[in-house]
Amino acid sequence: MKRTAHSVPRGLKVALGVGAAVLVLAAGALALKPSWIAERLRGQLEAIATSALGRPVSVEKLDAHWLPRPGAAITNLRVEGDGNEPPFLEAPRATATVQLWPLIRSLGKDVRVSALKLDATKLNLVRREDGTWNHESLGSTRPRSERGAFVEDLRIRDGVVNVTDLQAAGGTAAVVLREIDAELKGLGPGLSFEGAMKAALAASEQNVAMDFKVDPLPAGKLQPGQPVPEVTLHLRGKDLSVNAFRNFLPPRAAGYFTGGRMDIGADVKTDQGEYALAGHGSARELKLRGEPASGSFAFTSRIDPANAKAAKVDFTQIALKGPGIQLGGTASAWMAPTRVRFALQGQELDVKHLLEVLPPQPKDEESDTALPASVRAQLGKVDVGGTLKLAKLHHGALVATDVDAQARLDDGVLLVQRGGATLYGGHADLTGTRVDLTKKQPEWTLKVVLAGMDTAKAFQSLSGHPSLRGKASGELQLTGTGVDWAQARDSVTGGGSVQLRDGALTTADVGAEVAPVLTRGLEALGLKDATGTVQKAAQGTRLNDLSAQFRVQGGWVAFTKPMAFQSDIGNGTLDGRVGLDQRLELKGTINASEQFVSAITRGAIPMKAPVTIPLTITGTLRAPEVKPGSTLDVAKGLLPGGLRQKGSDNPVNRARKGLGDLFKRPRK
Repeated sequence: MKRTAHSVPRGLKVALGVGAAVLVLAAGALALKPSWIAERLRGQLEAIATSALGRPVSVEKLDAHWLPRPGAAITNLRVEGDGNEPPFLEAPRATATVQLWPLIRSLGKDVRVSALKLDATKLNLVRREDGTWNHESLGSTRPRSERGAFVEDLRIRDGVVNVTDLQAAGGTAAVVLREIDAELKGLGPGLSFEGAMKAALAASEQNVAMDFKVDPLPAGKLQPGQPVPEVTLHLRGKDLSVNAFRNFLPPRAAGYFTGGRMDIGADVKTDQGEYALAGHGSARELKLRGEPASGSFAFTSRIDPANAKAAKVDFTQIALKGPGIQLGGTASAWMAPTRVRFALQGQELDVKHLLEVLPPQPKDEESDTALPASVRAQLGKVDVGGTLKLAKLHHGALVATDVDAQARLDDGVLLVQRGGATLYGGHADLTGTRVDLTKKQPEWTLKVVLAGMDTAKAFQSLSGHPSLRGKASGELQLTGTGVDWAQARDSVTGGGSVQLRDGALTTADVGAEVAPVLTRGLEALGLKDATGTVQKAAQGTRLNDLSAQFRVQGGWVAFTKPMAFQSDIGNGTLDGRVGLDQRLELKGTINASEQFVSAITRGAIPMKAPVTIPLTITGTLRAPEVKPGSTLDVAKGLLPGGLRQKGSDNPVNRARKGLGDLFKRPRK
């Protein structure tokens, strides 16, 4: 893409100007004696044009005339392309009017054209397989002293600019501009160059207008310190299809915007030896991922003609509003090396609206691709980075506030270089998170370091019920594909660790489930009179200082080491897994403390050690099913060391006898 922005207009100007001048040279000479010199000068015309452009030039037919004004009519002018490339320039019809006296006075050397008109002109630009463009090889082999021909007034009607990309599969071709009507004056050396143009950009009717004026250009390359030519330019585009501008985005990013219309304006003037650019743009009825949106921006730039590649464009007053998105801020873009830096802030951004599957494009918004795929792919190499500050960032039910991040987009991959947010009352560090936007379904790696997150708020938001209460901290790294959690969760992989302080499982009272089993165990030991009840916990089961390490695979969170916790019953451990859909498959033990057992026995049976009780938890987090071990398991836990001896007829002796009787009972 090197030199594209500057050399394409130059190539067009050279081709039209030199070609037109040569045609008019022939026409002027023919005007002196058309019937005698027509065929003779036809060959001379082709030779001069070929030498001027460095490409073979042919004319099918040339007719000179005196009336109504001296001139000539040319049929099928062609400037050939290299090898198998299409013709660089085609003009089926061309007419010229010659200033007769300068031509006669100079014996054909001073050719001045009062008017030249080209009809249905087609310019074919080709990007070759090696990345160069066909216009780059245009050049004259004639000495500058022999290039005296010029055109005063050039008119183009119904012109077309095509682009063919040989780097793309199959060599894609596309129409960039059509319906081109242009009037150019002062194409010769030492003249002020001015003109006006109207064209259709990805539309059936003209929707772009431009007028300009350029003072006479200096001979040769502009030198440092040399005054730059005065330039004024006005560009206006109205009701432009957003699809036309999507075509100037990387192919992988073009799918974000569909539908809608855009207005744009730009002005250029010379100021203190530089070219000052200022403009604005606005979009209405914009469709952001299929939903209605609107946006606007302003831009400015100062361009040093001696170092145009170092130009920078500053975008201000950026505003984008739509469903789930409200952003504003600034951005800057450098030409070489190509890079973009932004500073955006806003009240809201819904990630799902940005990443979900693109809806079908409306038929009435379909348009030709303005740029070839490989050219647009080069735009995807742009170095993009900046900061993002949001009051609210959400993805479905997941909500983060006070987002402050620095991110970079590199070849379609978004990387959070630094990022923090408030997540349900705690702090989340998202540094290292990345999203690959080049895939049909985005591939992402989520890295989170949590500190003090309110789990009750999180579960309430994500599942509709505060199943788990407490302050959670830990680390999490997950990798997945897609933005629909219900579809993506079974393929998510990763792992992490978590710690929970002042926690509670609000949907289950493990003590209330364990107490009856302990009671039956005591009764089985012949200690029925020593049993009592335990008051049901008002806030479920307390889980103090819970800690766990886990891996995520196949839709489950599996513990890599047993989860340890402290509760009102006693210390416990659980192993197994928890589903990402909140299903539970846990097994472990809880060591009922001496205090808990004493509460059940009303203090009648002194304990010297905790009682180990097997525990199984199934169901879901919202509706867990707690199943303590069997009566026999509990009885084993009570003996032989759980009870303290106090005499020959003490509870221990009676319990041992009861336990022996329990073992002798036939099992059902």
